[in-house]
Amino acid sequence: MPDHEHHIASEIQALQQQINTLEADLQACQHQGMTLFSEAPAPYVLLNSQGRIQDVNRAATGLLGRHREVLLGRHFSQFLTPASQGSFELLLGQAVGHGLSRRGEAQLNHADGSMFDVLLDLDAEHIDGEFQRFRLVITDITAYKQAHAGLLDNTAAQQEQLEVHSARIRELNQELEQIVTVFIQQLHLPLTRALNFLGLTRRALGEVADEVNQPLLNTERAVQQIIALMASIERFMQMRSMRVRLRSVDLNSVLREVRKHSRPLMADRNIDITSEPLPTVQGDSRALYLILDEYISNALKFTKEKDPARIHVRVQESESEYHIGVEDNGAGFNMRQKDQLFRLFGRLHSSKVYEGSGVGLMTVRRACMRFGGRVWAEGKVNQGATFWFAWPKQPVIRD
Repeated sequence: MPDHEHHIASEIQALQQQINTLEADLQACQHQGMTLFSEAPAPYVLLNSQGRIQDVNRAATGLLGRHREVLLGRHFSQFLTPASQGSFELLLGQAVGHGLSRRGEAQLNHADGSMFDVLLDLDAEHIDGEFQRFRLVITDITAYKQAHAGLLDNTAAQQEQLEVHSARIRELNQELEQIVTVFIQQLHLPLTRALNFLGLTRRALGEVADEVNQPLLNTERAVQQIIALMASIERFMQMRSMRVRLRSVDLNSVLREVRKHSRPLMADRNIDITSEPLPTVQGDSRALYLILDEYISNALKFTKEKDPARIHVRVQESESEYHIGVEDNGAGFNMRQKDQLFRLFGRLHSSKVYEGSGVGLMTVRRACMRFGGRVWAEGKVNQGATFWFAWPKQPVIRD
């Protein structure tokens, strides 16, 4: 055999050996791939374009409860509940039409007749633009669905209990309000009679020694304080139960009414009341009147030792609120005690010096809160104070 023929034969033999090696490697890779597919922990199913099963791994046969030979060639939807078959067909059609990954929930029928919830992840496999097959990954979500259903049941039960408790709380609040209202109404007559009796007694006695007259005066003042306290509590209860509604309210008009109402308190006093132009807000005129009336009355009370007394209504505006402040040059207060101001009976000064019930500012706080507002105060001892309320530009009534 000539040398060149021998050389060609050697090259052919070498090429054949390389081909054999590549085929062996390919078979090994295919075997490895099949092993990975078969032994994968997640249930995998390969489907053709019609949704028939081409292959399944061991996890999928365990999940379905059927041998591989039983599953091959059958339509996957046969193992779904009737309610899930239409959803799977839709999922299949979307994957064919758009070539994108699709996900959906379904219910599988196990061989033993039980049903369980699964999540289906469907991918269309293409080679050189040609559809080859579907890869379907099945995830058992039965435990998750059961936990979710249990959570919904618990939430519904808690919501029902909450509604029952809320209704009971509303009922108890209404009952308490009725008791307090009736109690105040029933006390008015005997207290008024007692006050009249004390006045008549002092006038009947005429000029008497201080040891006789002073106890009568102290008793009369005590009864007057009780009547004032009852009036404050009654006002607070009215604010709690007041039916409010939103409408445009000109605070300048409200302030004029408050000043008119406060004239008796300003008699024989040197008082200068000024105001910046006030805004028109969305709110309830009665609630806003109550707030400004309480703040002006408070300023008049704590400036009674000042001559002249100066009261100024200030306005500040933010993006979402109007800040209205009533500033005075009165007794002021220590800022370390500011948190007590708007509490029920939260007095900072002796009732012997400054009369009052300690309920008024609590009423203001309640009125503001019903519209989503808030209250605060700033002051210095003997240098005056400013009592503020923030009123939302878009108030929401909160019962």
